[in-house]
Amino acid sequence: MAHDNRLLASLPPDERLRLASRFETVTLPKGKLLYEAGDAVQHAYFPTDGLLSLLVITPNGEALEVAMVGSEGFIGLPILLHSDTTSFRIVAQLSTPALRIRAEELRAEVGRSTLFHHALLRYAHDMLSETSRAFVCHRFHSTAQRLSRWLLVVGERAGSDTLELTHESMAHILGVPRSLVTTAAVELQDAGHIWYRHGHIIIKNRKQLKIAACDCYRTRDRDEPRARSAS
Repeated sequence: MAHDNRLLASLPPDERLRLASRFETVTLPKGKLLYEAGDAVQHAYFPTDGLLSLLVITPNGEALEVAMVGSEGFIGLPILLHSDTTSFRIVAQLSTPALRIRAEELRAEVGRSTLFHHALLRYAHDMLSETSRAFVCHRFHSTAQRLSRWLLVVGERAGSDTLELTHESMAHILGVPRSLVTTAAVELQDAGHIWYRHGHIIIKNRKQLKIAACDCYRTRDRDEPRARSAS
């Protein structure tokens, strides 16, 4: 049941066996809107692959990605905090198979298992750190640096260096005008880090793209092994 979601896989076998009957398997197609900001959170999702984006929506309707969730985590933190609604728009950036559990069942299981509860709280702490880094990144780093970081993370989660992404969708995620994404993409292509055309991007030199990325990526790259071993 949980072998592809690392958070669930960190639990002891008896815990995973007990939880197995509570989950159903779903596939969230690319572009699927799970929740709009203010929606009631009726289910939690534990991705086994793919990528989900958490977006903050400004008063004028613009969006800014503040976190990404893959097989290392879950969507449904408001349930854990006994809140009824989410503050984020949550969208599948890639086709995302996931394990889904109803909100009331998740609350019941957290009440039954200290181990499960603590695993979710550890992930909530990691998510808060990532969200904080995202705001710092948006404020202090260039579009080219942020685009490099985002492409690296998406490529890792997708398990591929060939990505189907438009400039418009990347501008929406990064919270910048499309023209800035185009300029940054040209800069990265001219440097030989990526190749792009008509909604397709290929990461040609991952090592150099890491150098072009902001410090947020290198911090994440250092911290992630420790997060896995602690889970």
